[in-house]
Amino acid sequence: IDLPLPRGAEPSVSSLYHRRSIALRSSPPAKRAFCSLVFVPLLAGAFRQSKPTMALAASPLDSTVSNLFDIAQAARWELLSLAIFGLLWLAGQAFGLRLGGLKSFRAAAPGGRRSRPPSPPQARLTSRAGPGDRPHRAIGTQAPRRPAAAAARPVAAAPDASGEPVPIDVQSPSQEQLRDASWVTAALSQLFRLQPRRAVDLYHEAVRAGLDLGTLSPEQGADLFMGLVTSAVRLDQPGEAMQLLKDCRRKGPGVSPALLSSATRLCTSKQLFKACLDIYDFVAQDKTLVVNDRSVWSCLIFCAVEARQLHRCTFFFDRLRTFGSPSQKDFSNMIRYASTQGDWQMALSLIQQMTAAKLPVDSVVYNTALASCVVANQFDKARILLEEMEAIEGTADVITYNTLAKGYAKAGCLDKCFDLYDHMRAKGIIPSQVTFGILLDCCINERQMDKALEVFNSMASQGCAMNTVLFTTMIKGFARSGEVDKAMEVYHKMREDSASGVTPDVITFSILIKAHCDARQLEKALGLLEGMMELQLCPDEVIFNNLLAGCVQENNYTLAKRLYHNMVAGGIRPSSATFSVLIRMHVACKQFDEAVELVKTEPSARGVKPEPRLFLQLAQACLRDRQGRRAADVYKLMLEQAPPTAVMTGSLLGTCAKLNMLSTGVELLVLAAGARVCVDAHDAEGLREVAVRKKKDAYVDEITSAMAQLGLVVEGAGQA
Repeated sequence: IDLPLPRGAEPSVSSLYHRRSIALRSSPPAKRAFCSLVFVPLLAGAFRQSKPTMALAASPLDSTVSNLFDIAQAARWELLSLAIFGLLWLAGQAFGLRLGGLKSFRAAAPGGRRSRPPSPPQARLTSRAGPGDRPHRAIGTQAPRRPAAAAARPVAAAPDASGEPVPIDVQSPSQEQLRDASWVTAALSQLFRLQPRRAVDLYHEAVRAGLDLGTLSPEQGADLFMGLVTSAVRLDQPGEAMQLLKDCRRKGPGVSPALLSSATRLCTSKQLFKACLDIYDFVAQDKTLVVNDRSVWSCLIFCAVEARQLHRCTFFFDRLRTFGSPSQKDFSNMIRYASTQGDWQMALSLIQQMTAAKLPVDSVVYNTALASCVVANQFDKARILLEEMEAIEGTADVITYNTLAKGYAKAGCLDKCFDLYDHMRAKGIIPSQVTFGILLDCCINERQMDKALEVFNSMASQGCAMNTVLFTTMIKGFARSGEVDKAMEVYHKMREDSASGVTPDVITFSILIKAHCDARQLEKALGLLEGMMELQLCPDEVIFNNLLAGCVQENNYTLAKRLYHNMVAGGIRPSSATFSVLIRMHVACKQFDEAVELVKTEPSARGVKPEPRLFLQLAQACLRDRQGRRAADVYKLMLEQAPPTAVMTGSLLGTCAKLNMLSTGVELLVLAAGARVCVDAHDAEGLREVAVRKKKDAYVDEITSAMAQLGLVVEGAGQA
């Protein structure tokens, strides 16, 4: 309602707002909301423009209205968005009511088409989820509310004879339902995708309840077992899949080529390589089944290579050729097979076939074939293949040249190795750390340390990042050639470069410690051990063995004993090599009783099974020192803890005969006969001949009796 103002009067802001609010209250709701959102910001702007002129005459009502207008102006876009959303919601509500009324009208119309009852949402076909199942519900449905007192069990709807849906409990179905093949098929078809574990369990429950699969059509049976087998494979249960295949053959329609194809592809994707081959072996028992799907044979070739059943690759590849041309991956797998078998001729032939078929040959395939030629020492063929790779841009890489260079280095072809290195750089291939490592190994093996040092110094100039392996390789070369000082120079340079992350490791210290011990520099070796501990590196059994060997050379029994004690206290278990060094230490110090006690008690105390060679080493040492009684005691320990071979016993008998220790030799032979260990007739006869030559008739009789006990033929018995 617009109220007239007196002529010439200026309306105040409050009166203007009052008049507009009266007009809006008398308008429809939609118009009222729209006008308030549009009019209020405009009025707020007008108010700001007139605000300075009437600041003196502002009343409390005007101040309040001014604040409200400021708020409305700041939030005008938010209020406008809210209004648009409200209008859209009102339109949706109106449209929904109209559509609902139209549906009701159609349902109530006489003679009209009867509407189909809505199918139950997928969420209602749920059950107790097992491992590998995923809870789910249909899109657009809300999770059902479960009252605490009575919660409805998950059910599925299946039509009865009249076509009306009948609720069926999937979680705990009845025995009749489990024996109904159509019900089981319908339930399983909805469980396969999201609840494979429950699907397999439900099938077994139905089988135990007496499910007759013969009532299903062949198509239904094929679909049923297709879902069951693939579900078992997806659950990583190949044994379950095999049992289902057996049921399919015995109770169902039989294994079809489509089922085999799905099972092999799925097993391959799940990396169940051996299971895939087992499934094929089972299916292949049906001689009438023809598999003409190339993907099956392709998967079987790959599985045979990965499962190391290489003898099957050729058969699968021939079957693949029967049904079509092999793909690039098939040739690649067969070249892997040829390389594993060392068949370089087959590898080259396969590459020629790929080229003839116009299939792309990548660098991995070429390098695999090249490696097979290098392993077979077919360097001429490898060089021809390299030229073929160089003709294709981007095929020959640093791995290609490293593979061939490693073959040259192993064969001792130092000049060819460096010629290839120069050729590689001429082709624009940047050498890697592996390249320089191969060159260093080649120089060290050929005792060319000057050339190795030249390569080592040129690495930094060519921008190659140094690492621990390269430093250790150089140290190994100097240590092997006996140049311990130069090895230490490389070691100190390595420690200076520790800021770049290059630090010595256990292998580095092991090489240096052994080199110093061999050079009789035990004090420096112990200093390296201290440096190793400063870097928080734990010495291993090899390092302690080298230090103990250095103690043997220095004849330092006290230090050896302390090192062994520290080794055991540090939790490092000694080995037979450790005990062998300790035996040398005791023998060098003429401590035979301690040595016998060592081999008798120490290995078992440290959880180490003693080797027969330890007893043989100590027994030989006793014989060389003419300690016959101790040698016999050691041989008795050998018979108890580590029975000797015929060669070991023969070695001891030969030493006795050479040193004219007939009494000890006879005692050892009698002990061997009593323990029924193997003795070579030639060794026993040699001891007998010495006794005959020395005219020791008593020894001759004992030797003859022992040989007879061992079942050995006594030659020249009448000469005794």
